[in-house]
Amino acid sequence: MCRSPSQRTRPPRRGARQKGSVVVDLSESAAAAPPLLGILDGKFRLEPDEVAALRQQHGLGEEELLARLIQPAAQQARPPISSFHVGAVGLGASGALYVGVNLEFARLPLYNSVHAEQFLLVNALHHGEREIRRLAVSAAPCGHCRQFYSELACAETVRFSFQGGSYSLGQLLPMRFRPQDLLSDPPPPLLLEQQDNRIQLTSAARTELAQRSHDPAFVRAAAEALAEAVGSYSPYSRCPAGVAIVTAEGDVYSGGYVESAAYNPSLPPLQTAIIDAVIDGMPSYTAAREVVLVELAAGAVQHALTTRVALQQIAPQAKLTVLQAEWIPGAEPETP
Repeated sequence: MCRSPSQRTRPPRRGARQKGSVVVDLSESAAAAPPLLGILDGKFRLEPDEVAALRQQHGLGEEELLARLIQPAAQQARPPISSFHVGAVGLGASGALYVGVNLEFARLPLYNSVHAEQFLLVNALHHGEREIRRLAVSAAPCGHCRQFYSELACAETVRFSFQGGSYSLGQLLPMRFRPQDLLSDPPPPLLLEQQDNRIQLTSAARTELAQRSHDPAFVRAAAEALAEAVGSYSPYSRCPAGVAIVTAEGDVYSGGYVESAAYNPSLPPLQTAIIDAVIDGMPSYTAAREVVLVELAAGAVQHALTTRVALQQIAPQAKLTVLQAEWIPGAEPETP
């Protein structure tokens, strides 16, 4: 969740009121620009033509449209620990609108949480968006998210709107730790750009896949987890990974590992797959019956143990299957 402890515990300012677990701003400025209700209603993306129609219908500029959707977006958050709903709304270069919310996981350490701004980026990534032009949040993004957004190829141009102002990432984090500080300059493809980690399943993993060829949901999950690993963003560890979640109904949701130059803001593949599941309406984590993880057999960064621990708490009924991968011969990355 992308708020400092002081912002979480501070009582609502004058002109604001607690409505359930969402702080509703009732100040004069908010009253003049009420939230646009009934637009999202469970949706986490609006097509470019929907965005254009909304702007025309309500006579809104881009920033005002985003600001008036923050509160409805926040209603879709899942914060069982803090009960503090956070929403972020952004526009991609395609013209599509993306929603992000905070996710917290009961009985797990707080560092497993997903911040609303991170959710928004993964949402855009899953839809093939190559650039986020601007986003609106209800308060200043925390340092964690500012650092996470430093991974974007469009980091120099993305705009953040909050509390009546619009800011560049350079203004919010002027002396930030950048990908170029660890990678070559110019760096390899950055976040939201096309990734191609040339890996394949090991012989043992392919044998396990063949043995379960009668299970179409598992076969699909294995293929999606591998594809997510191939497309994952792991330029620092060179340890691509992907996860696919299979539900009892046979639905499959997937996500890939996303790294940060500062390491800690990185998002494990389980969290990005959960984002995909939330976007598509999976009502509860207990709907998962199996989770398929693809990762390097000899990777310096591995997710199997932490994924198992997380599942024991949020989806204890789910089986974890780890399919190990390896670099395609000749495609191994150079040692830094």
